Amino acid sequence: ERLMASRQEEYQDTHDTQLVKRAVIDGATSGNNTLVAAVTGKKIRVLALFVTMTGTAVTIRFEDGADGTALTGQMGPTAGQTIVLPFNPVGWFETSDATLLNMELSGGQSVDGSLVYIEA
Repeated sequence: ERLMASRQEEYQDTHDTQLVKRAVIDGATSGNNTLVAAVTGKKIRVLALFVTMTGTAVTIRFEDGADGTALTGQMGPTAGQTIVLPFNPVGWFETSDATLLNMELSGGQSVDGSLVYIEA
């Protein structure tokens, strides 16, 4: 046990701590919806996420910046369906340095949820 505790302390001492952050997803605008603002010199890496939508069908895609490069394919949940990306320690997707995380919607329906991310 003592050796294991020593190795854990060594690991923690030699690796940067990355603070987990959370963001609310509240999109209702067709087109660009900023989820997390850009951070100078940092990428936004999404570790977990859930979204649900109301109304008629909508297409959801996560992007590297507004009108940016696709980070995911287009997802088309039906009304009331929830999309869940469970915790992934290496992340599901990430933006480029100093680029905001965007959610592009194909319609004006409400898409709501939350995400967990780190600045890498």
